[in-house]
Amino acid sequence: MGFYAKPSGGYAISSDTGKANMYAIYDYLSEEGYSDEAIIGILGNVVGESALNPWRWEGNVVNYSNGYGLFQFTPAREYINGSGIPNHAPNLSTSSTTSGASPNDALGQLYCLVTDKFGKWMGYCWRSYWSSSDYPGLYSMHTYILNHYGSGSYLSMSQFKAMDDYAYACFAFLACYEGPAVPNYSTRKTYCDEIAPIIYAYGGHRRDILLTKRIQDIQFKRKFNVC
Repeated sequence: MGFYAKPSGGYAISSDTGKANMYAIYDYLSEEGYSDEAIIGILGNVVGESALNPWRWEGNVVNYSNGYGLFQFTPAREYINGSGIPNHAPNLSTSSTTSGASPNDALGQLYCLVTDKFGKWMGYCWRSYWSSSDYPGLYSMHTYILNHYGSGSYLSMSQFKAMDDYAYACFAFLACYEGPAVPNYSTRKTYCDEIAPIIYAYGGHRRDILLTKRIQDIQFKRKFNVC
């Protein structure tokens, strides 16, 4: 399944294009071992950052010092000028499609996420400029996540991948990877609530298909004695 992209703006969660991009992101991350809940947490943040558009420039303005892409890589120049990134094909305009650009640039962005190519993952699950006095509820959540899912003081990407609650995964990805100036967790959690039934339905259907294919493959091998 391929991606949709456009020079500016985004896609609604409920739109066919928005769902197609979420399914494509799910397929990629699921193959990388991410739990459904971790993926939903990531997707809630992606909606908050880029509205599911892999060509999205921050503020719909081309500025290499600001954000670009699904995760709003900042500064954008790190990704735009990056080398050795598979499927790297960014769009360098907010009004037209530039030469060489491809919607599947999203795959390059996902590669940078899962490999943490730019060293963005901050496993302490908090940003120092988010005051514990200003955000006591979030601070309590950060402490719980580190103790329950992490090592007590650090949450690795591997530990994040296995998270089993999308509300906590939404915060963990927000705090460990995105780190905006204002947390706006409640908004991203609301996105996750809307995304969750879509992804659970899609993920279950996809697993049913894979299980059917696996059973058919086993039956074929047994029939022809190639087990």
